[in-house]
Amino acid sequence: MKRVVSALLTLSALMLITSMSVARTAPPPAATVAGVYENFTIGKGSGDLEGMRVAIISAGGGYYAIVQIAQGGAEDPKPRFVEATVKGMTVAFTVGDQKFTGTASAANLRLRDAEGQTHLLKRKPCTSLFR
Repeated sequence: MKRVVSALLTLSALMLITSMSVARTAPPPAATVAGVYENFTIGKGSGDLEGMRVAIISAGGGYYAIVQIAQGGAEDPKPRFVEATVKGMTVAFTVGDQKFTGTASAANLRLRDAEGQTHLLKRKPCTSLFR
């Protein structure tokens, strides 16, 4: 009888420990540079689309960016597919003759162009690229 009680207590303790370890929530995933970022706005006076959208993807052992730069007009600008250099959370890419470098976070991508102008793009759900 003592063995049965001892075995039941041991089993109960193991079940309690197992349920407690399963119930713990995993830490949130670390932020990665891959994602969709944008700061498109509609010009107040002109009604034209302004800003940019950058989708950074990891593929084929490297990184690539799909970049749209709006400088007026009513339509989404033509996307450009370019190679991107990524080290940690920093990214660099060139679109035509425009060079961009920046740092990504879980919330945004802060880019600087060759003229020193800063562009703050908010991270969007990846599904926003395919709307």
